[in-house]
Amino acid sequence: MDQQFHIGQIARFFDLPASTLRYWDEVGILTPHKNHTNSYREYTVSDLMTISDIIFYKNLGISLQQIGAMEQAEPEEHTRLLCGKIEELERQQQEIAQRIQKLHNHLAAIETLNKLRQRPFSPAEIDTDCIVSFDLNEIDKLRQYMENPYLYSRVQHSDCLAIEHRGLTVPRAQRPDIPSDQILWERSADSRYVACLMQESVPDDYRSNLPELLSHIQKSHRTGTIISRFLLRAAENGVVYDFYQTFVEILD
Repeated sequence: MDQQFHIGQIARFFDLPASTLRYWDEVGILTPHKNHTNSYREYTVSDLMTISDIIFYKNLGISLQQIGAMEQAEPEEHTRLLCGKIEELERQQQEIAQRIQKLHNHLAAIETLNKLRQRPFSPAEIDTDCIVSFDLNEIDKLRQYMENPYLYSRVQHSDCLAIEHRGLTVPRAQRPDIPSDQILWERSADSRYVACLMQESVPDDYRSNLPELLSHIQKSHRTGTIISRFLLRAAENGVVYDFYQTFVEILD
């Protein structure tokens, strides 16, 4: 006679809750013998193999319903199931890779913020080619912003800080597909910029330190266009700020 195991032994052996083994019995994918005297479940070596198979397929992400049907399925059905699971996992893998990249982007924004604090007003190569207008009711552009908030940019001119245009940065390769009336700014090969950290106080009606930054630069240079790239929202000394990497064009 095959060796018999009670549910507590099986639960400890496989590190499973006894309730899980009972549930598998209820849904019909594991059917241990029940003692007629006390109705206790009694597991055999064959049941151990079945449990091992269930755990194997569950670890592949296959549902209990699918596992229960596999025994009666043709090999071709197994192929379709497993190939479908591979496609699902590959999609998840791609989504995870995208999330990891977004986390790296956010860390890069924090690193940029720290560098700007350490070396303000340093000459900088502006890291965008073209900025297009951005309205919150433009769903496609809003989705681009949600994918990467650093795309959000502002275009101003030193002569009139009160006028600002909100936009998204786009690669130069997309420029031919964009109507000219949507272009807010394009990079010129001979333009020079210094970079600094602009911060807007969120609770103070978004008052920024841009006038002070510009005044400091204008002690030594004439200035032109101002491009501000969003970094992140964070607190400093208990006050919430929006931080921007701001590029100020140097005209002399």
